[in-house]
Amino acid sequence: MVAGAQGVERIYVSTDRSVYISGDEIWCSLFCLDGTTRQLSGYSAVAYVELVSAEGTVATAKISLMEGRGAGKFRIPVSVPTGNYRLLAYTARYPDAFVPGAKTVSVFNTTSTARVPDGVKIVSDYKADNSVSTPSEGLLTLSTREVPRVGKSFSVALKNNADAATLSFSVYEVDGLQEPKKNSMGDFLDEIPFAGGGERSSRIGEYEGEVVYAAVEGLSTRQLETISGLAVATLSSAGSPSDVYVGKVGDKGRLLFFTNNIYGDRELVCEVIGNAGYISLMDPFRYPSAGELEPLELSQSQFGDLVHRKAALGTSLQVDTLVQFMLRRQDILLQNVHKKTYHLDDYTRFPSFQEVIVEIVRELRIRNSSGKHHLQMIVPDAVGTRRIVKDNLLVMMDGVVISDLSLLENMDAMLLENVELYNEDIAMGGLSYNGCVNFTTKKNYVKAMQFPSNVRVVDFKGVCYPVAYLGEPVSGTDYRPLLYWNPLLKVEAGESRVIPLVAPSTAGNFRMVAEGLTVDGKPIHEVFDFEIR
Repeated sequence: MVAGAQGVERIYVSTDRSVYISGDEIWCSLFCLDGTTRQLSGYSAVAYVELVSAEGTVATAKISLMEGRGAGKFRIPVSVPTGNYRLLAYTARYPDAFVPGAKTVSVFNTTSTARVPDGVKIVSDYKADNSVSTPSEGLLTLSTREVPRVGKSFSVALKNNADAATLSFSVYEVDGLQEPKKNSMGDFLDEIPFAGGGERSSRIGEYEGEVVYAAVEGLSTRQLETISGLAVATLSSAGSPSDVYVGKVGDKGRLLFFTNNIYGDRELVCEVIGNAGYISLMDPFRYPSAGELEPLELSQSQFGDLVHRKAALGTSLQVDTLVQFMLRRQDILLQNVHKKTYHLDDYTRFPSFQEVIVEIVRELRIRNSSGKHHLQMIVPDAVGTRRIVKDNLLVMMDGVVISDLSLLENMDAMLLENVELYNEDIAMGGLSYNGCVNFTTKKNYVKAMQFPSNVRVVDFKGVCYPVAYLGEPVSGTDYRPLLYWNPLLKVEAGESRVIPLVAPSTAGNFRMVAEGLTVDGKPIHEVFDFEIR
């Protein structure tokens, strides 16, 4: 089912719904397909998603991929104007981000009259037609097990009549707001020219994780020529000692950091070791055209549905606290390295960094070399007969690389919480270290440190955490429009699933949608409508 992509990759985005209001979250499930075989691609480890109107991109997200599948969620800004939008996704293996047949979603702004220019059509006689536009092929059977009642428990059932499949599965409210048509996996496959795989991208393949593109700034052309091929730079993240990456400065100060995917929005600390220049990170998004979009129909008759949607937005914010985290790519730098931890509150506390090292952490010592202090690690050999001195250490505080030991020597050591020692060789970015020391502090103190001018702290949009919402009810009055969302559901041939749910506090019409691919590449798009009374 998973192919090794050699050319173009194409991505279909399945979403929890297809009609939103500004401020809503879009929960998405990605199917990354090999451009030649139509099988899931096992090549790329990250996808880039953009919400695009005729005016341009209004929201972006990065989604981690594992064996061609990924999941995440992102919020539509509250300022986004009313209109139809294209949800475009691509990897580094795709040279053009626009894909015919890409997902269309409708967005209504309930707090502003702003509209996408030429993207809204005012109509007086409006009636939504949300009947199923894609005929069922019977690959899945969807049903309810009992008559759903307001505020009561009920269950939905799914039976796979086909080969093993990977799916997204959503249960949500259908109201009088028109859903975009031709929005299924089958429609997507019909629109895309798969044969031959297409043109290859000039970008580096991202098969381990995102490749962060950066440049050294603040230096003259001559200075850049001097450090080209010699200087190295580090990229590290407060609170995550495994999110440490090294890049070598290349021609014209360009450099790459090969990451294993950095999750969540972070503050990254960037440094060109031993040089006065500073690092600037490049924007990885492509800001493509949305292509031709049908105008969204707007009518006074939609007022009641929009009021209900706005009231439900507060309930949706509660759902954010009930997410279930799904399997994700793990940090690997220190994953299998043995760690020894000194919890400093278990010892007599000392006010200076030097005293902590001398009196508590006996494996470390401070030495002077060429007028600068550095740390050494003293460890016994395999049989314990002699001591081995390791002086090429990776030194961090709260996961941030510290190249200048004076930053630690001048701090209040009472802020230190733990000293973590990793007594093994560590390789990254073409460099190797004899071991690692990570000083953790109380309240992530490293973020408050005064770094030298060649160190920059930058905001970084990492990949979304893969999450599901498996139906846990909220407290108080329950206006949930989304009752269930599983973006990475696997079902075997002939398998049946029963999913327990709780109905919201209001009656209405609801819909189940399961879509995805069978193991032999057949598209699945099954819909079942039901009523909560």
